[in-house]
Amino acid sequence: MAKTDLPISSSLEDYLEAIAEIIEEHEHAHTKSIALKLGVSMPSVTNALQALAGRGLIIYQSHAPVQLTDTGAAKAAVIRRRHQAMRRFLAQLLKVDPTEADAAACRIEHVIGEPITSRMTALIEAVEEREDCAGLRAYLAETMPLIQPSSANGLISLDKLEKNHQAELVYISESLRGIKKFADMGIVPGAIVQYEGTAPFGDLIRIKLMDTQLSLRTGDAKYIWVRIIE
Repeated sequence: MAKTDLPISSSLEDYLEAIAEIIEEHEHAHTKSIALKLGVSMPSVTNALQALAGRGLIIYQSHAPVQLTDTGAAKAAVIRRRHQAMRRFLAQLLKVDPTEADAAACRIEHVIGEPITSRMTALIEAVEEREDCAGLRAYLAETMPLIQPSSANGLISLDKLEKNHQAELVYISESLRGIKKFADMGIVPGAIVQYEGTAPFGDLIRIKLMDTQLSLRTGDAKYIWVRIIE
């Protein structure tokens, strides 16, 4: 029997959101599609689907498309609304790069509730639509792109490292999915990495760690901070 009162982690929220998006686009969601969308392994998908099914949020059977229950569909709609509100706020008001805004929204959506989402949506709509906000819109469009992160601490994200440059890995954000997997690969603070360029297929970059070549998703590299070695 499903336990609908069990808590749902941020990771499971990501799965539920991905399932809803895949179903909306393709009318069905298979485990392989979910794995590709989230960049995770098939065993990880299976474990997550079993957890969601145990909470009464999906209907999951091996070799059959995943279906959302009414409760799961309602929960997914709430998660997607939070994501969309945060992405709009970052991209349209703060003028953050759309890809970066989407990635940040994925992290923030798990910690904001409905009151904040509703107030944020009201603010966005007011700034975008009200005539008396025309001056504010002009100010945001001119000023926000000029605000860049300070380089005083000498840190950059790994995806910004130039080809053939070496850097010391300083910090890994806890928001990085599969952080233990990366630690097992040797991607830990203090490691020396060298950026070798983009991989032939997909949104991947190649790095050299000691004598090993590794491929990382660009989206993951954004959560890994390094200091360039002169």
